Amino acid sequence: MILERFKMIAAQPEEQRVQSVKAILLAVSKLDLKKKKDFIRTRTNALMESPPEVRKKIQIARVRVGAQVPDEVNQSDMMAIMEVCLEWPKEKHQKLLDSLAGVFKELNMEMPDVQGMIQKIQEVRKEMKKPWWKFW
Repeated sequence: MILERFKMIAAQPEEQRVQSVKAILLAVSKLDLKKKKDFIRTRTNALMESPPEVRKKIQIARVRVGAQVPDEVNQSDMMAIMEVCLEWPKEKHQKLLDSLAGVFKELNMEMPDVQGMIQKIQEVRKEMKKPWWKFW
């Protein structure tokens, strides 16, 4: 269902596409944490299964939306995407990072510190695996 929605959004004129992606991002940001992460996981997997031209159009819109939504919403979504990537095989993970790098290059924008985000996620995961008494 999400894959079909991506195809419909990719077919829209660019401004409308950006507004559609923005509406999705803002709606997802209002979900509770577990539902939000589950939806972002599903959305990100569907995006990676999309044809390359659809994926590129959606990613370009997503990058443009980043400047139109509150920083907290943008950063939370990006961190959740990176967290999903850590669950994937290295090849699929790298495919997403490469396509994102291409989008930022095409838009003549500096790509965020993705490796820093990934490192932060890994540190949090490592910390969360500690027994509860280690937090005291």
